[in-house]
Amino acid sequence: MTIKQKTSLFTHRRMSSAMAIAATGAVALGLLLAGLFDNAVAQENNLPNIYGVWVEQDVAPYAADRFEIRPEGVFVGGRQVNTQYQWDGSKLEYLKGETRYSYSFVSGRLIRQSPAHYTSSFARQTLLIEQTH
Repeated sequence: MTIKQKTSLFTHRRMSSAMAIAATGAVALGLLLAGLFDNAVAQENNLPNIYGVWVEQDVAPYAADRFEIRPEGVFVGGRQVNTQYQWDGSKLEYLKGETRYSYSFVSGRLIRQSPAHYTSSFARQTLLIEQTH
């Protein structure tokens, strides 16, 4: 009879451990899904879309800075310079090498705040698509 009680106690402890692991996993999965849900909600909060090519305005076309924002990151001269950027609907920031680029979004334009060699404004380049019939 004593052996049966030890086996029962061992089985009970093993089941308790399994239940604790399952509960911890469920909580972790819930937190992960909540984080993904928060990101999806943030994207649906009507943040202005900044994807596209941004071209510096009020300078000679050959001297204009330009960069592209894609879901995959920031691109300059066709090359990816960073896979991450911060965008809160009014401010864009990213690193290019060791230099932090910061822009304010005003009236559909990005105004470079830093590096601040001079005040520069960027407009999204519109693509002209030729339609053939």
